[in-house]
Parts: sequence; C-alpha cells; structure tokens
Amino acid sequence: MSTLLNVKQISCRYDDKVIIPELSFSVKQGQIASLLGPSGCGKTTALRAIAGFEPIYSGEIELAGNILSTVNDTLVPEKRKVGMVFQDYALFPHLTVKDNIAFGIQDKDKTERTAKIADLLDMIKLKDYASYYPHQLSGGQQQRVALARALAPNPVILLMDEPFSNLDTELRRSLSLEVRDILKQNNITAILVTHDQTEAFTVADEIGVLDNGVLQQWADPETLRQHPVNGFVANFMGNSAS
Repeated sequence: MSTLLNVKQISCRYDDKVIIPELSFSVKQGQIASLLGPSGCGKTTALRAIAGFEPIYSGEIELAGNILSTVNDTLVPEKRKVGMVFQDYALFPHLTVKDNIAFGIQDKDKTERTAKIADLLDMIKLKDYASYYPHQLSGGQQQRVALARALAPNPVILLMDEPFSNLDTELRRSLSLEVRDILKQNNITAILVTHDQTEAFTVADEIGVLDNGVLQQWADPETLRQHPVNGFVANFMGNSAS
C-alpha cells in the first residue's frame, strides 16, 4: 500500500497556547488509523488541521501528493477532497435521508446523483428509509446517514471525530464494526478520533496514542496491547473506557 497522507512535524496552537508541539504520522491507502487519547490531548485539533479548519504553525500536511497546509498557506476545506463525520452527526433536520446524502453532490447531473444516492443507501442498509427525516431515525441510523453524506463526493480520505460517542455501549460496538466493514469493503482510507480504546481497537489498523499533543506510540492494536513503549501508554491501554 502506498502512503496517502503525510503529516510532517506540524504544530498547532490557539492564541498563545500550544496544543500540538510537533506531530508526525502517515496513513496508507485503504488503511484505517485512529488518534487515541484522553480529552484535551490534541487529537481533534490534529483532525481539524487535516480537514483545513485549523492552521498549522510549522511543518506541512500532504494528501495524495498534494500539499494541503504549510505555515504560509492553507487550502480551504472544500477543496481538500476530505470527508468529515462529526460527533453530533450534523444532519439537516428539514431534509430527508436521500436529500441529506445528496447535499454535497448537487453539481452532479440528476442521473448520476440518483445512482450515487441509491448505491450509498444500499451500502448503509437504509434504502427503505430514503424518504425519512432525521428525527424519524435511531441514533445509529443517523450516524450511517452522516457517513453516507460524507462519502457521497468521493473524498480521498474520511475523517471521523468521536462519531460513536453519543450512542450507548452496545450500539457503539455494533456500529463501529459495521462502519469498519463498510470502509474496508470500499477501500476507503479513514482516520478515527476517539478517547475509547475499545472503539479504536475495533475499527483501526494502526493507532496513534497522544498525550498533551505528543505522539507517544504509533502501532497496530496488538503491539499497543503487548508492547506499550512507556507508562502513559500502558496505563491508558489498561484504563480507557470501554
């Protein structure tokens, strides 16, 4: 697999507060990665920098051979070919399921748009719910619609910010498995941000554990379990919520 995303020695801050002093990692095509750590560790800031919502103060971000962010230049989010799934789903309450999915592909002709919506509804197993509104759906169904909407414009990479945190434990586990299957079956590259190690271990091929904006370890789930590099990683692996 070739490298798709390169995050190279980036730093991020809010006003004078440094959130990420320096962060580097890469994600390969078709891989699902996770940024894992406690609240306030910088994982969402890193995700927002990749999405283009936050500037960087050193380093660069490269996606599919294109430079997205440098110290002096930040490509606007809508031109990055990045999909985003938010914690609160962010569905439009006045639009049906099919219209929510279609929101980002209005530039396509009607035939192409209709075919794409049908494919995505089938992928998320909600083809019988096309005319439903968000309030008529369960939390898990809403999250699947949010996933389909993010995938509709064919993004190069999908970013997911705590996408299962509003769900109960049992649904969170089943939906995370479902989402992993969807991403793998469609060879979609993704990054999941979460504070929940069970969630990260269920979904991700590679996991980066962060503490105070510093990457402590980047490894596959089994390596993190068996060979944590320091006390923080060992403690976090042993005490994260499940």
